[in-house]
Amino acid sequence: MPEIASYNSETQSESVSRVLVRLRELHATSKEAKTDEERISEGMSSQIIGETTQKALQALIDQESAKLRSLANTEGWEPALCTQESVMKQRLTAEIFREHWFESTLSKADHPIHAATYGTSMFRYDVRKFMANNPSSERIDEFAWIMLDANGLRSFKDCTSHEETTHYLQGVVRILVNEESPARKLLAENGVTVIPMATGGDEFEFYLRGKGPISQDLIDEAVRLFQQEISASAELRAMLDFNDEGVLKQYGMPSSAERKEFEKLDPDARREKLAAIRATLPDAFLPSFAGGGARLSEGILRAVERDDLGLRGEDETFHTLREKIVQATIELAEIRQKKNKEQELKILEKENPKRYEFRLRNAESRQLQAEKAQLEAKNRILEERNALLLKQIAETRSQVIEVIDLTSA
Repeated sequence: MPEIASYNSETQSESVSRVLVRLRELHATSKEAKTDEERISEGMSSQIIGETTQKALQALIDQESAKLRSLANTEGWEPALCTQESVMKQRLTAEIFREHWFESTLSKADHPIHAATYGTSMFRYDVRKFMANNPSSERIDEFAWIMLDANGLRSFKDCTSHEETTHYLQGVVRILVNEESPARKLLAENGVTVIPMATGGDEFEFYLRGKGPISQDLIDEAVRLFQQEISASAELRAMLDFNDEGVLKQYGMPSSAERKEFEKLDPDARREKLAAIRATLPDAFLPSFAGGGARLSEGILRAVERDDLGLRGEDETFHTLREKIVQATIELAEIRQKKNKEQELKILEKENPKRYEFRLRNAESRQLQAEKAQLEAKNRILEERNALLLKQIAETRSQVIEVIDLTSA
């Protein structure tokens, strides 16, 4: 199935325009009780911080509100001034939650990175504000999404530890949040603001908001620059040394039983064992990430292709339609990121087998790959034997026919 397909006889441009009209209609008739600011704060609080912290926050808001109301009564404030209470609540909520809008494990004081909830919430919020401006379809691509996924992180962990893997990802974060990096500068020069996010594990995302339409070429170039800078980072490369004895033991002897048996060997046998493990590894560690991105118009087309009746249904609301489109955009970026990973693996399998082997997810996968290679080799031998046998049968049959012909004559 293609990433994006046209719907019936409708062109892609017509599909985008039709859905945009529907979004405008639903936005104009939307009667949701809560503002987007309130929804964002509540949504983030429920997903990022625990129940105890939420209760403490509400208690603080209630306390400050009571003080404000008491002051208003004492000083006889005009009714208009009392609206400051709601303003104060929003400000206080934002200030307290802001520190929780960052991913806790990978963020440091000098390189904080947002949690995924923040980026997706802002994506939804900006789409709603955008609809209030009665935008044209040409402007829909002011929104875009990028996904990056670490290559071979499980193998990195096989060589080191969970703690070292976390340090490696923190080093990646320093690159992604650096506004002076080539990719970030390119986006800024093209009027694009960026919210970088850590989504857990080895995945990172970027929400892009442009002052004008964002081209796919710009997205692809930004992905390429991110990949290039990560691969070129001396700091990241130095985090894994394939000549280190500890790394070789951890990688080539993943079980404690194997390492115990290794320690029983004499020094020459140990050196020989380590040399054999080293021979299976690449010359040096090369950090890399797979990446892909998509624009909001492409998310609309993907949503249309997947669920056109729902997009036009009477039960559709602005909230549900916006969610389908936002999620379709994110899913399409992920699809392209995975295709990028698959394509690079195919190239590595042919051109750099050692890096390919290292990129396989873990020791079990590498063992399965070795068994697969052995089976393929055996299969080639059987095929060669079968071809030879068929050739011999054909020659024998030809000789028999010649004898029969001679006898008949």
